[in-house]
Amino acid sequence: MRLLWLSVAPFALYYFLSLLGRALRRHLFLKQTCVKDIDALGLPRTAQHKIRGTAVICGGSISGLLAARVCLDHFEDVVLVEAESWLGRDDAQRRDAWNQEHNRSRVMQYHSFHAYPALVYQVYRKLFPFFDEECKASDVRINPADFRLSTYGEWQYVPYEEYGGALPSSTFVGRIGLETLLRRLVLGGRHEHVRQVIGTVIGVSRSGSDKRYLDKVIVRTEEGSLTLDAVMVMDCTGPASGGMKWLRREGFGVPESGEYPRGKLSLEEVNVKYNPNVYYSTLRFHVPPEVGKKFPGLTTSWDRCSSIYVCLTEAGVESRALYCQRIEGDIVQLCAGAWGCPDLPQTLDEFKEYTNSLVVRKPIPEWFLQILDILDEVKDTAECSKTQFLTANHIRYEKATNLPANFVAAGDSVMRVNPVFGQGCMKAFIGAICLNTLLQNNVQSIPSNFSERFFEMQADKTIPFWDAAKAFDYGYSTTVPMAGETLSSGSLGRWTSKLDQQYSTAGIYLPLQLT
Repeated sequence: MRLLWLSVAPFALYYFLSLLGRALRRHLFLKQTCVKDIDALGLPRTAQHKIRGTAVICGGSISGLLAARVCLDHFEDVVLVEAESWLGRDDAQRRDAWNQEHNRSRVMQYHSFHAYPALVYQVYRKLFPFFDEECKASDVRINPADFRLSTYGEWQYVPYEEYGGALPSSTFVGRIGLETLLRRLVLGGRHEHVRQVIGTVIGVSRSGSDKRYLDKVIVRTEEGSLTLDAVMVMDCTGPASGGMKWLRREGFGVPESGEYPRGKLSLEEVNVKYNPNVYYSTLRFHVPPEVGKKFPGLTTSWDRCSSIYVCLTEAGVESRALYCQRIEGDIVQLCAGAWGCPDLPQTLDEFKEYTNSLVVRKPIPEWFLQILDILDEVKDTAECSKTQFLTANHIRYEKATNLPANFVAAGDSVMRVNPVFGQGCMKAFIGAICLNTLLQNNVQSIPSNFSERFFEMQADKTIPFWDAAKAFDYGYSTTVPMAGETLSSGSLGRWTSKLDQQYSTAGIYLPLQLT
């Protein structure tokens, strides 16, 4: 009997550990991703079951537009407050966004290189039934999510086999094109009970009947002060993080007893930050078909081309990277990004020198160098956008106490991470999905624990972005770490990532691996 037990025990242990591993993976999958929550998007309540009153979204960029679309399914009315006056005109919703006459003064990376994980396309399709149709009208490509990534010259693994040889689709679009498209889909007349107010939110007020809630939003407009009634308030003001100021003025964030509950912090302490000192410059070229069709090395025809080439960096070896893609309007973007190196190329010739000077394990493909030479034919169309990303910060609302029950915040107003991982817009999507998940229980009022549950749910899904980006940034000596930390923090993660060589693209491919 003993011999039998000894022979069976290893198999029993293996089976037990396998079950435990699957259970843990499922737990983390549900807790840290939004994949299972996507199916519940875009399912509107009936009119009689909608929450009475108005949801006020403060900020009309990508995070605000997505939140407004979600709120349309759950609230009687939705108001989107946007500070830039031209966004109330036709120019802000035009199909040929590349011909836009105005610029977003409050979005520093409006003309910069952007990339989006494949998961977001599933969200678009759920929220906007006419999404594919509008993409076609705006020359936005929907292609398999092969981003043509390499790290220090070595091609990254792309999970074709996991998907039977056909990758999930993703959108390949610039920031101008995406924001303009979403604004048209939300505010272009397809949805009733949503309106945009041009102005700046300058404050909120407590409810006189229940001090746990907010009941008004105060907006400064060109005509004067405007007061909006609100049953829910969402801060989507981006890096300005206006919500922190509004809550302080109304006395929120302070415990009623005078002592902070265990694990809770004051509003001054919930915001943590460090400086990755990242810089990037983007060159934009108008490339007509007769020139684009000369490009060698493409995996598809010029007509369907999107991502062209990406070469990422390795901490300790090189601090610079390069990116190239085609977006709407026959525009090709070249982007140079670097840690601690503000002197980046601003012309095509400078970009060629930059490319040839990169330290890589395998040479930059010859066909990409040929593409740079072909761009000489259109270098007179080049426009340069320079951006610096000096401060990454995380407002840990989940650690705050005594917040308004009907206040939430999402996107850059809560967390800003190094843009190299393509996670900026993903955080906006997570905020919208978490909001929908909590609202879909069909209650007709906002419960007293709504804000607390939202911030806890959102934190579970976004903190991994913060931790991964911070660990990667700490590999560069030019990064200024968080207070109380040193650059040695996260060294184990950086070491294991080199074995895997997938770490640097986790922000793009993680959704693919979990679907």
